[in-house]
Amino acid sequence: MEIRDQIVLITGGARGVGAAAARAFAGQGARVAVNWRASGAQAEALAAELGERVIAVQADVTDRAAVEAMVAQAEAHFGGAISTVVNNALDYSFNGDARAQMTDIAWAAMASQFSTVIHGALNVIQATAPGMTAQSFGRVVNIGTNLFQNSVAVQPI
Repeated sequence: MEIRDQIVLITGGARGVGAAAARAFAGQGARVAVNWRASGAQAEALAAELGERVIAVQADVTDRAAVEAMVAQAEAHFGGAISTVVNNALDYSFNGDARAQMTDIAWAAMASQFSTVIHGALNVIQATAPGMTAQSFGRVVNIGTNLFQNSVAVQPI
């Protein structure tokens, strides 16, 4: 499928790597749904910057019903099925030198990461799979990070 015919959903798409991916896909002519959970102002600004082929859609990817609604909203807006997913959502906040070190990270902190990164990705993949199957085309890109262990930037969520 040509990029100009694709509908791309980018989770965690309002800032950082997600915003860069949105700019790249939109720059190549794709229609892009920029997902956000808490960065609504940034998502709306990015959608306005990139034009009519980009929308901002809110959902917590750990909530399956919210993901289903987000996918339905994006598909209704663009008039077709999502063809490409970039799973980029991350539950992360910077706490500098006070953060737990690798040898001391509690399971609760890891579970929070897994819930967003793994469970969230599964929710998005499962919600978009029927449309990908129906159009005989689909791509999934999963992005991970070690920022919760090795913080490099002061940028609170």
